[in-house]
Amino acid sequence: MSYYTIGIAGHIDHGKTTLTKALTNVDTDRLKEEKERNISIELGYAPFQIQEGYHISIIDVPGHEKFIRQMIAGVTGIDLAVIVVAADEGLMPQTKEHVEILSLLGIEQVIIAVTKADLVDNEQLELAEEEIRDYIDGSVFETADVIYVDGVSKRGIPKFKEKVIEKLKKCRQRNDVGALRMPVDQVFSLQGHGTILRGTVFDGSISSGQSITVLPQGYKAKVRQLQSQNENVTKAFAGQRVAVNISGVDRQLVNRGNVIVDSNHYALTNCIDVIIRTTKLMELPLKQRSLVKLHIGTSEVMGKIIFFDRNTLEAEAGVEVYCQIRLDEPIVGKKGDRFILRRPTPIETFAGGRIINIEGRKYRFGKNTIDFLKQLEQGSDLQRIIFLLQEYKLLSSEEIIKQLGVTEQELHLLLEEGKSSDQLVSIAKQYTTQTIVKQIENNILQQLKQYHNQYPLRTGISKAELLQMFNEYYPEKLVSAVIQKLNTANFIRLRGPNISLNTFQTSFPKQWEKKMTNVISQLEEQGLEPQPICDLMNQTGMSAKLAAEFINYLKNEGIAEKLDDKHLIHHKVVSVSSNLLKKAYPESFSLQEAKTVINTSRKYLVLFLELIDQKKLTVRENQKRIWVN
Repeated sequence: MSYYTIGIAGHIDHGKTTLTKALTNVDTDRLKEEKERNISIELGYAPFQIQEGYHISIIDVPGHEKFIRQMIAGVTGIDLAVIVVAADEGLMPQTKEHVEILSLLGIEQVIIAVTKADLVDNEQLELAEEEIRDYIDGSVFETADVIYVDGVSKRGIPKFKEKVIEKLKKCRQRNDVGALRMPVDQVFSLQGHGTILRGTVFDGSISSGQSITVLPQGYKAKVRQLQSQNENVTKAFAGQRVAVNISGVDRQLVNRGNVIVDSNHYALTNCIDVIIRTTKLMELPLKQRSLVKLHIGTSEVMGKIIFFDRNTLEAEAGVEVYCQIRLDEPIVGKKGDRFILRRPTPIETFAGGRIINIEGRKYRFGKNTIDFLKQLEQGSDLQRIIFLLQEYKLLSSEEIIKQLGVTEQELHLLLEEGKSSDQLVSIAKQYTTQTIVKQIENNILQQLKQYHNQYPLRTGISKAELLQMFNEYYPEKLVSAVIQKLNTANFIRLRGPNISLNTFQTSFPKQWEKKMTNVISQLEEQGLEPQPICDLMNQTGMSAKLAAEFINYLKNEGIAEKLDDKHLIHHKVVSVSSNLLKKAYPESFSLQEAKTVINTSRKYLVLFLELIDQKKLTVRENQKRIWVN
């Protein structure tokens, strides 16, 4: 089965919805306001049954200029575009804008449908086609087929369907074996079902029962049910329209523009390096750091455009510029993703382009930065390895060979080049980038700093807990290797099962320092007959949680020893009492002999002697205890 999505675009009231109904027998104007005003406001969807082996969905996008953002969201990810032009009106402003947007989004397969063909004579049809041909001349659509159709009489519909199949056969197949990515273009809920997210699967596949993440928020959810073309399915593939019923996330928490993923293969970013191309619609120049609205996938985000070779982008069509967009909110994307740029005021679609680096940073103004961005776009084999590792984090030679299509010998040379230039790092016969290692190092150090601030009485975080913090984003083997590297470099300290910053020392919270110090003093003063530790804690007014932290601190730091379940004894008391006893009886002693040296009750004396047995200071044999040298 091949899965495709067709987008039908064009000016308002040019017959997009009528054409869709003629093809599918589905009225995509579903809102009351759409019926009353006779215009499409939201995206409309319809299954298109045309030929066995083809699973096709049609998206009818709004034609009114006020709803251009809905239009962009709808055509993102389509395989075939149908540009509708009414024969009685010809090319209109929104038609031209839609043509520009489709071109910038890299849509390669296009059919131009001249609608309402029965309302005009042949001469007017030919004039309409000539006007269209003049506009698209020199563009990527200049060889597009023009078909005369009428949605009411069904004129031209059989020919149109034949052309659809012909065009779809030329479409590139989607990647349905990679990581899942599905931008959401509609969110709604149904009683008894809960939250439903609808969109087109861009990459990979999605299955019932699958665990997913909704980005950029990071919400975890589970797929309860899938539906495609009004039928329940157990799995949906790249290119397929699908409604995803999820559990675990409330409908109010998700929006159009969110992205469903099933892995950490897709980066969240606030800064992208891009190459853009200006449109024929651009009428005013754009200054450095101007506000722009980025449309990518189904999301729209405000940001600032940063130029590195000019301070003003002149209003001239077809100009290509390497630049950067710094966004107000994070987006989900990867290298090669296409987008549209619109000016917020005065509103115009002035450019579109491709991402060449998903993790942009601050660069200097000038030629060196432009050269760097060009290199990123063109991408050597080594750079492609680095981009691949940015996505997958850690890969074996075999996995890289499969992804790049290079030979083992070629890969060996590339890996050696990467290691010698300090760009790649080898970890147990697998590879990552130096950048990723640095990111993990910084994250580990930051996590340890936060942990120490939150738990100043603990000697550190357990390695298992630290690994758990990263397992969603990085392989455990990679994080473990970075931990060992930081330990070897003395940035961190491994202390039993715990990890801490090398400079960290346990300390009392400032507001409790005096009371905690007082508890320690009391333990020392009370000697072998201390108060129950819970009584001492209650006197301080500490919370149960803090008291437990403090008791663990006393034991872990060796300040106090556990006498029994209710009592702690100060380590100095243990040391002084042991020394007194050993001085009086250097070889061995009995309980009665110990009582002559240590002035305490039999109960506490027995507890003390059992404690020094546990500490392996003495070994009990019958009625005697023998000192361990």
